[in-house]
Amino acid sequence: MRTIISSISAITIILSLAACTAGDDGGSATDTTTTTPTTSTTAVDTETTGTTDSTTDPTTSTTDPTTTTTTDTDTGVEDPYVFDDVDPMSLAQVDRMGMPAINTVVITSKDDYNKATPADDANGDFVPEIGANVTALHAALDDDFMGLGLTPCAVDTCIAQAAPLVVPDTLKINTAADAGFPNGRMLADQVIDITLAVVFLDLSVPGQTAATLAGVPVNPPENDKAFSAAFPYLADPH
Repeated sequence: MRTIISSISAITIILSLAACTAGDDGGSATDTTTTTPTTSTTAVDTETTGTTDSTTDPTTSTTDPTTTTTTDTDTGVEDPYVFDDVDPMSLAQVDRMGMPAINTVVITSKDDYNKATPADDANGDFVPEIGANVTALHAALDDDFMGLGLTPCAVDTCIAQAAPLVVPDTLKINTAADAGFPNGRMLADQVIDITLAVVFLDLSVPGQTAATLAGVPVNPPENDKAFSAAFPYLADPH
């Protein structure tokens, strides 16, 4: 165990002893080293008697040797990020999110789902509760869709047309296909409206597509500030 002693206290004690010695023999102290107390610390090793380590860097931690900081040589600003090199396989997974709203809306056993993998999805582990929740949502909302002049799909049909997107629950990119949700996601894509259309509407009905609810729209139709034409393309904070 290493105990950190305040440099001010340590130096005060040393100087006091030096003064007393000089007074006893009438001599004067020589080769005196002046130390700035605000920039030094003294570490005493209690396991090795009499061993001391002195450092002049007040930012250096002697209690956590794994914590390091670096300084940007261009700006002189200390880098606040400390990266952990622990083996990922030793960590426990506590959350996951693939397709928007799936974990949030149609999964009941969230703790089990968060610890699971896409392989568990493909095995059908969560299909029963997804089906039960989609059935409950249809019971609650089909009248509202019909009130908009839209045709809801039968639950089995909805699950079948949504299954390729959510089982397994991953984000999928096909570089040979056009960009746009669910093949990636562009900033202006109406992601939730598209997801709701696939889950609730009969897409075999003429005029009803995955973009139908985005045209209603169920959610705000667009951002309230224009996106930038330059990277990173997001609007200024507002």
